[in-house]
Parts: sequence; C-alpha cells; structure tokens
Amino acid sequence: MALKRMVFVMAGLALAGCVQTTSGPSAAAIAALPPGVDPSFLIKDGNGCYGIGIEATEPQTGVALVDATGQQVCDPQ
Repeated sequence: MALKRMVFVMAGLALAGCVQTTSGPSAAAIAALPPGVDPSFLIKDGNGCYGIGIEATEPQTGVALVDATGQQVCDPQ
C-alpha cells in the first residue's frame, strides 16, 4: 500500500502546472477521490486530466488522480 501511495505521489508530480477549470469535475473524478478528500481540491490540466491540489500556487500543482485500476482520471477528448 505504501508503494502504491508513493507511485501515486511521484506520478502526480508530473502534473505540476495543472489549472482548475470553471466547469465542475466529472463523475469519474468524484468517484476516484480518496475517502475524506473534498472535491474542491480537484484540479484539471489542459489535457482534461484531474489531480488533487496540494499547494496554493499559481498555477496550481498537485498529484495525479488515479482510479481503482491505477489509470489517471481524464475527461474524454
């Protein structure tokens, strides 16, 4: 479990520069949120992929949001 969390964090560092959009998060993004994480922490990059914001920076940065299979959650293109 610790290794999975570390992979999650390391993969998420690649999302530096994510920006939050004005549209609400997808149902898939909401479903993939870890327990206890408020949807207001969701950020989305220019490719439509979600992350969890971890810093109050401009642009926002965060870790990748992955689903139960380990795939990053993105809106269909």
